[in-house]
Amino acid sequence: MNRVNIQAALALLLIFGLTSIALGAKNDLALYTGPTNPGWISPVAVAEIAELIKNDAGIKRIFRKIDDFGDGDEIGDDSPLAKWTKAHTGNGQQDVIVTVSGTCPSALYPFPNKKPDGSNVEKFIEDGNVVINIADWIFYMSYEGGVRSADNGPAGAANVFDIPGLTFSNRGGPQKPTEAGKKYFPKSLKEFQSARPWHLEQFDGTDWEVTAFAKADDITADPAVAVNKKYGGIIAALWQKDAPIWPGEDPRGPGIIEFITNWLPENAEGFMTVDVKDKLTTTWGEIKSQ
Repeated sequence: MNRVNIQAALALLLIFGLTSIALGAKNDLALYTGPTNPGWISPVAVAEIAELIKNDAGIKRIFRKIDDFGDGDEIGDDSPLAKWTKAHTGNGQQDVIVTVSGTCPSALYPFPNKKPDGSNVEKFIEDGNVVINIADWIFYMSYEGGVRSADNGPAGAANVFDIPGLTFSNRGGPQKPTEAGKKYFPKSLKEFQSARPWHLEQFDGTDWEVTAFAKADDITADPAVAVNKKYGGIIAALWQKDAPIWPGEDPRGPGIIEFITNWLPENAEGFMTVDVKDKLTTTWGEIKSQ
């Protein structure tokens, strides 16, 4: 290859690289790290998980911007978290909210069930976006301002999923990793006792397709994810367990990272499926060989 061709190849490689990065990092991530229900996850654990997520190289490759909303950012429809959620609904990209605190603040869903249809979080999901929850029963209540809210109770999840009577109560039996769990959570997922597992039969005949990453007797699952077959919205509930400080190594932070970096790119339409660095290395190798 002569000098002119090498220069042309390098120029194309640079253009390809910048384009790939621009196309890849087109998603935004919001973490909610406000006050917790202290019997389910501690503020220390929430802070550690959030830092782990924000500093992960794979997360940084996927997301253009990461915002962390804490105490005071989540109260009411005019709060920073509410404004972020509304701005990322209908914006033409697939964005993610992680409720690291395990609670559902009024910015997302006003309690107690004041907006059973059309809440900010429901509109966000119905736009094809992603919500990930850990620790407490998803959409159950808020601890914003450090005070327990009036509970949405089971109706919170039932309303957002649009499945009357939906519950996440304990039915006994440890959750054992499935083949999907071993594939997508190779480092974080071990057998454990969930306190708020998915009840799989309640999703039969609905618009939701559930993937169980760990199951107990084919009846319950945790962690698991559901994809709406009509509008493509995704809800994941992972490690819903009363563990202020997890005994041993905490799987919740690494598990969120593995879900986002392993499962989403392969199964969600709005996430890049090619690692930019690896693609650039491959392309440069092809140029040199010629």
